[in-house]
Amino acid sequence: MPRPGESTTRRRSVALASILLATFVGHLDSSIVLLALPAIREELGASYGQTQFVVAGYTAAYAAGLVTGGRLGDLHGRKRVFQLGVAAFTLLSAACALAPDATALLTARTLQGLSAALMLPQVLAIVQATFAGSERARAIGAYGATMGLAWIAGPLGGGALLAWDPGGLGWRALFLVNLPVGPLILLAARRTVVESRGPRQRLDLAGALLLAVALYALLLPPASAEGGHWSGWLALPMAGGLLVLTAFLALERRLQRRGLAPLLPPRLLAERRMARGLGALLAFYGGNMGFFTLIAYHVQNGLERSPLVSGLVFAPLAVGFALASAGSRVPHARFGHRLPVGGALLTAVGLAGVVGIVLRVPEDSQLLWLPLPLALVGLGQGLVASPLITVVLDGTPVADSGAASGVLLTATQVAHASSVTVIGGLFVAVLGAEPGAAGLDFDDYTRATGTACAAALALALLTAVLARRLRPAAPATVGTGRTRDPGPAGPLHPAATGDGAPSAPAPRPSRPTAEEAT
Repeated sequence: MPRPGESTTRRRSVALASILLATFVGHLDSSIVLLALPAIREELGASYGQTQFVVAGYTAAYAAGLVTGGRLGDLHGRKRVFQLGVAAFTLLSAACALAPDATALLTARTLQGLSAALMLPQVLAIVQATFAGSERARAIGAYGATMGLAWIAGPLGGGALLAWDPGGLGWRALFLVNLPVGPLILLAARRTVVESRGPRQRLDLAGALLLAVALYALLLPPASAEGGHWSGWLALPMAGGLLVLTAFLALERRLQRRGLAPLLPPRLLAERRMARGLGALLAFYGGNMGFFTLIAYHVQNGLERSPLVSGLVFAPLAVGFALASAGSRVPHARFGHRLPVGGALLTAVGLAGVVGIVLRVPEDSQLLWLPLPLALVGLGQGLVASPLITVVLDGTPVADSGAASGVLLTATQVAHASSVTVIGGLFVAVLGAEPGAAGLDFDDYTRATGTACAAALALALLTAVLARRLRPAAPATVGTGRTRDPGPAGPLHPAATGDGAPSAPAPRPSRPTAEEAT
């Protein structure tokens, strides 16, 4: 017979496995398609801008719905909203796989991003409600490790599936792999996840809608330069996006004055430390995803290598990021805000190496030289991702830490989406034609890739400059009269940023996680 507590422990373990599996597939889907963009473009006859939005549309929808999705879980039950998100995510994965044209694929990807906004914010909230003490710390550690695994598996798994080409499905297999996983998650969660709710707050649905419209209006034009040529009409949606963004900020100020819960509280945006931190985050994440996409195009179109080879090229970067993220806790405790400064500079060194190799090394030798600078880029990014967020939040008043976590988490996703469209738009503008077009030679790709990588390098240096201005906050005191050690375990667990940092800080009861904050 099982000993008392064994069945409860087993049930919690299965519950954790189910929500971690959802975490894995949700974040895998943001990166697994990177290497498939050339194939999608060729099969569907899509423009370069449309294929860029296969990635950016998913991320932008997730960013716009993130805080609202978390609050829906608080109101209606995290288990219920989690299951709804998993079911929708699975069905929309099938819709992506069956898409007959680019418009259908972009629509399905946007809705899939919204379903991820229902599913993913519930995960850490369920962990907080299910586990306590050392079990909670281990669960959060497993969550971070899952994120790191998803980050590594995305490019590698995508390249392997494209090379294997099961059933001649091509890129569609990347979405079909979710179909057997979804029902498994739902079955396990239904039996093992305990329902929980959070504090009831008024939903800022109008703010979420305005933010989504503003994001799409601002992000679509940079990705829509056909063949590197910009049309005059592209300024119209961007101007409209700025107007909608202005209306969004006015709404948020109005909600704040009325004592309600705005999506992005203006009082936080007005704080100097938060403003500097947001600038550093936008600069850091604004270079990442776009850099990954242009390297994928450079390897597959410029060097004419397979998607599998392209995935293997990314392996040193992904492994370096995971290792540095896992090991950032101790050096961050010692160096504080100087660690993300050093990480950003190391990232810049790696990017400078990539630029030098792309521009100077012969075509047949580039794949031999690229792994080292890409590993440096991964190590540098891993030393920035978690510590930078923690440094910003350590200076935030405890009463505002939940809202601040939501602001930073949303900003990281906005920056990811912007990175794909802006840096990708620069790449194709310098290339002067759609990638893969007839008449392009290797020199064209080296020039475009080198220029776009230089832009990512400039953003890494800007990150270092802005992070250097984030001085340590004065330690807060508690009732015992002792000083609270700010440490690296801030209220926003690094894995919650969606960037795969697999560190495992113990949660602080006085500060909620990002998903709790929503």
